[in-house]
Amino acid sequence: MSYNQVIADKILEFAKLEPTTPAGTAHDFRSDEFDQDDFRDTAKKLILTGQISAKLQEDYSGLFIEFRQ
Repeated sequence: MSYNQVIADKILEFAKLEPTTPAGTAHDFRSDEFDQDDFRDTAKKLILTGQISAKLQEDYSGLFIEFRQ
């Protein structure tokens, strides 16, 4: 359970596209294909280092990254 570069690449790719997503459309990133602990650790590192501006959230389906608050 740790930082995963593959997950980071997917999050960063989504973060680049996120500003082009029209208002009223989903702006969250969820990755169920990866271990949730790796997802959490990777997202936290990207947020703490300022590589993305977002919040890590959790709901009934698991973890997701909320880009627009």
